[in-house]
Amino acid sequence: MLNRILLLLVLSLLFWGLGCSENFVDSDRGLELPNLNDQFGGFTASDEKPAFDDPDLLAQIDNDEGYKDPIMELAGIDTFLADDEAGFYHLRIVWGRLRLDTTVTDATDWSGSLSVNRGAEIIRRVIRFEPNQDYIHPRTDRKLIEWTSRTSVHNDGIAVDIVVGRSNPVLNSTTTYEITSENDTTVTVVVDTAYPVIDPVEVVVKTGLFNSTFTLTEISALDTIIYLDDSNAVALHGLRLDHRPCPRGFLTGTWGVDENGLGVFEGLWVTRNGYVTGFLKGHYGQNDDGLNVFKGKWISRSGLFEGFLVGTYGYELVDDTELEEPRGYFRGRIYSADRIAIGILKGRYQGSPLADAGFFQGRWRIICPDLQDLTNDVEENF
Repeated sequence: MLNRILLLLVLSLLFWGLGCSENFVDSDRGLELPNLNDQFGGFTASDEKPAFDDPDLLAQIDNDEGYKDPIMELAGIDTFLADDEAGFYHLRIVWGRLRLDTTVTDATDWSGSLSVNRGAEIIRRVIRFEPNQDYIHPRTDRKLIEWTSRTSVHNDGIAVDIVVGRSNPVLNSTTTYEITSENDTTVTVVVDTAYPVIDPVEVVVKTGLFNSTFTLTEISALDTIIYLDDSNAVALHGLRLDHRPCPRGFLTGTWGVDENGLGVFEGLWVTRNGYVTGFLKGHYGQNDDGLNVFKGKWISRSGLFEGFLVGTYGYELVDDTELEEPRGYFRGRIYSADRIAIGILKGRYQGSPLADAGFFQGRWRIICPDLQDLTNDVEENF
């Protein structure tokens, strides 16, 4: 009996050790370092306190504010949005200093517009709009959004749904009569169906510093940051909202180095319509194989475990030179508590020597098992 109890105790300790990966200890500095060689970086599938019990991370929720767009009150807009054959897209734009820079004293005017030549635009969120300074202009045209925005040390932005209705066919009927030898008359009606030739849908972004035009195909795969000459930048991320949607959305937050010199990131998990439903947190750096990897954890707004985040990141070079404040891309997968790959994520980042001053923004998607799997490259699944 005693031997059986000892055996069960040993097995319990073994399985406990497998479930809780240990981090490394730097004895010289007395630090516990993230285990970037472990599959999930030392994270476990346990639940957490909301926002990982991090008040700074919890405060990031206030960056995005829901917006009640008056365009929804226009006559016929409900019918337009209910069209099962319409194309639905979501675009998130952030402009200004992506990396918090408290030394900036001059304001930059980003007043501008977002327009489409066909369809409708619905504002879902405004990002870091300051009262009495940044605001959306009164809306009377469903194809045009205009705003006033000024930034200095940080950034502003908007999250918008774009809906494009189907083109209705043009019907052209012709009738012919044929008299047979028995004086019977045969009537034949021929209906020609044709779709009108219309201009492609264009989405136009205009600000004082940045102007660009995108097609809907480009919006559905948009994952880019445009850096300007004065340390300002514009981050654009978009996706197509399928009628039978697999869960998908955005992630945004900070990417930098903590007081111990360790790479860390944390941020918000955002739905496809711009609503914050959770948090993510993790670390990045080189593993023993010399690969640039990141390991993280995603939890719900209340702290329930949702998934592990595992992937790689790379640097952007300017004139073949690595920047002092690195920026680049990240790509990875989402894993369940059972260590099964269930989704993908990708995006862009701008690093910082401060943990809470860098920036990242990207997209995530949970894969519907009956639609596709994860055997293809991450790029192909978006």
